[in-house]
Amino acid sequence: MTPVTKHLFLFASLPVYATASCVEYSIPRYPPRNAAPLDPTPIGLSFEFYMWPSYMTNITPPMQCAERLSDLYGRTMPIRIGGTTQDRATYDPEFEGYVSYVNEDPLVAPMELTYGPKFWDLIPEYGGETILGFNRGDNNRSNTFAAVVEAKRRALRNLVAIELGNEPDVYNMWNKSIVVPPWNASQEGASAADWAQEFLNVWKQPLPILAAGSYAATIPSRPDWPNVPYLINTAFNDSVKAGVKTYSGHLYAAPPNKTDLAGEMSHVKTVADLSVFNESIALSHGEGVPFILGETNFHPYDVHMDETFGAALATLDRSMRAVTIGIQRLFFHQGTINQALFNWWSDRQINAPFYGGYMAVQALAGGTSIVELDQGDSSYAVYVVYSGHRASKILLINTEYYAEGVRPTTDFTLSGLRASRVTALRLTAESSEVVTTREQTNPGSPRPTLGGQWFSNADCSAKGARKVETTRVGGGKATFSLKASEALLVYL
Repeated sequence: MTPVTKHLFLFASLPVYATASCVEYSIPRYPPRNAAPLDPTPIGLSFEFYMWPSYMTNITPPMQCAERLSDLYGRTMPIRIGGTTQDRATYDPEFEGYVSYVNEDPLVAPMELTYGPKFWDLIPEYGGETILGFNRGDNNRSNTFAAVVEAKRRALRNLVAIELGNEPDVYNMWNKSIVVPPWNASQEGASAADWAQEFLNVWKQPLPILAAGSYAATIPSRPDWPNVPYLINTAFNDSVKAGVKTYSGHLYAAPPNKTDLAGEMSHVKTVADLSVFNESIALSHGEGVPFILGETNFHPYDVHMDETFGAALATLDRSMRAVTIGIQRLFFHQGTINQALFNWWSDRQINAPFYGGYMAVQALAGGTSIVELDQGDSSYAVYVVYSGHRASKILLINTEYYAEGVRPTTDFTLSGLRASRVTALRLTAESSEVVTTREQTNPGSPRPTLGGQWFSNADCSAKGARKVETTRVGGGKATFSLKASEALLVYL
């Protein structure tokens, strides 16, 4: 690995005040020792519990886009069904619909809801591996475990993990019945362990099955805060640990400035955000259990930057960085339709962040291991994906923010390449602030493109002429130019 080196050059074709920087990396021919193994489907989707039937039955284009992602994998994309509303859900075995709730504002999640057995029939209809969440916050074990038994009967073939409660570390914020103040690590950990053991007694087989943790935050400065390390080190006994399929955390960035897209989309910020899971990952792996992000997206509240092209690049970078540090899967959350700005889609509209998710799947699909070559201390990210013992793809990301004026360019010089020429697909937009529209009436209007194409709001099909870039390799080296806020997927 060659450390990043930066130089400044003036180009006659640019205005005199425009500069281009250069970074250089040597591509390891074979997976280095620090390469992380890749799951066959490392990027998944999380659906807000009460919205799951709507996503499956009457909203376009989410499931069409899920099919596009599944096509890249060559298998059905994994999903998680859960979220805040799973801890507001009451199971009614006599209810004949999917879900029922009363809500005056369709953009606000209901505080109470009822669901019936048909809710789970949609899982085998989807057909992919599914993590399914249940209500722990209301502390009604008989209702929750009755639901578990029926879900097992109807959807066992697709269920890979069961989650008891969503973000129990913030139950006190929602005034949940289970909470005993101050609801610290020891209290929540004891409750989680007790619920887990009773669940395992009801579930019986197959094991392991639990997705444990699913906490909203990992805060090193608050050692009393409920967290995965406490579950592993203290709360869970060997019996419960034997039932754990995966440990899970949630990740949403929390910006000090809700308009600072430049800071939030930076590769340095992405590296810092994910670093809070280092201990959880190490402890999980020490138990021989994977660690996942059972729910993730850009921010925990609705801010404009979540719907921008900058968010697409942050989605892409978070996906790639996460798997390089040992996170098995990331489930990108899809909340209330038309309300959660981080959603990859609205009703009849594909949003800009989907482009980052799509490129992440495109980069990782078919890979068996991955390594990151950059040091995580600049705006530039470089990931090498290996298929077996051969480097097959290189993803270059320039996370510099751009809005207007002269757009900086950075040259990425890669050495150690063995082919005489390579091809690439570029993810770009006119600025970091670009968002998509429902109309898409003007083909020349600002929008993200991937390989020159964009996704149709009607059915998620690719529109426009596909543009594959070809670069010659000389002496094992090739140079690729990326403007601020662009990514390039190089095929070797």
